[in-house]
Amino acid sequence: MLEKYIYIGRYIKWKSIFKLKEINRLRQQFQRKVRKYPNTIQLPLTYVCNFDCVMCGMKNLSGKKDFTAEELGSILKDPLFSKIEAVGVNGGEPFLKKDFEQCMDAILNELPALKAINIISNGYCTDKILKDLSCLKSKCSAKGVRLNLSISVDGYGKMQDFHRGRKNAFVNADRTCREIMNNKGQYVDGLDVICTITKHNISRINEVDVWSKALNIPVEYNIASLNRRIDNYKKENDFLLFSDWHARRLATEFFYCKYKETGKEKYFALYLYLRTHKRYTECPCMYNDWVTLTPDAQIGYCATRSKNLGSALETSAYELFNGNLKYLKMLKKKYCSECCHYSYRLNYKGLVLMHKDRMKNWFMR
Repeated sequence: MLEKYIYIGRYIKWKSIFKLKEINRLRQQFQRKVRKYPNTIQLPLTYVCNFDCVMCGMKNLSGKKDFTAEELGSILKDPLFSKIEAVGVNGGEPFLKKDFEQCMDAILNELPALKAINIISNGYCTDKILKDLSCLKSKCSAKGVRLNLSISVDGYGKMQDFHRGRKNAFVNADRTCREIMNNKGQYVDGLDVICTITKHNISRINEVDVWSKALNIPVEYNIASLNRRIDNYKKENDFLLFSDWHARRLATEFFYCKYKETGKEKYFALYLYLRTHKRYTECPCMYNDWVTLTPDAQIGYCATRSKNLGSALETSAYELFNGNLKYLKMLKKKYCSECCHYSYRLNYKGLVLMHKDRMKNWFMR
């Protein structure tokens, strides 16, 4: 009998805690307002890439002209970027941009509130990457800016080579990771691996986990999705998990296990997405926390669905960003509910489902 009352007491305690968290999340959701000044830039530096990934159409854009470092510096002087705290640098392959160092100088010099730079690379050109990082790290440290590097690794050995469309893709990425880990402080403040899951690599995805743990490098897992910026809409049946029932089931189980292992809301959200094809997370782009600046100087709300709002070289970025809010509302209404990109923090409905799952598992122990 005593044991029964203990269980009832625990149930009431945990139910109360969960309910308070849910109410707080709902309150925060209603209080969110669209920002006039974003705090993060998604900044692909170039359309040039040395890979031909199964889930990317960047090769179709390789002939497009990139902005110069001088043009980038001029754009970043716009008031829109005055409160930027974080910059996500990607591509293409950012380290292939000829004036990479000058572009990074423009970022460091023109963003007064900057706190962090996060670079995504395929890790192929090891020597070039290490040279550029060593120089950039000293500049970031002098300005008190954190530098993080993410290496894209989608499989072990030949799976990475297939997925990324280039021979020795894994060997070179592995070498880059090992070189950095041997003298991490010289190159970065943080190093991690980003693994993009498609119908091709899901059956062998645990190999990435084993490899990364052996190197003591954390991994973040994402789902390959349709993305306007990288022009992959024509390839959707080639990589999407939803185009293969078996792969989707495997991925659903994988993300649920990841959620159980880490407790991260992100992984529970991706588990729900694969089950229901619905979004259960807030997106920073919904509230203009983030802005996208493409290599040809176009401003956009998000990378996945937003059209180009206009050239920041010809029109004020602030005016472009804040003068198209009707279009932003249309994006939210039409596309956001079926997008899994930038899934980090559960919305109210997702949090309720996660708490129900936790309670169920707790009573099943």
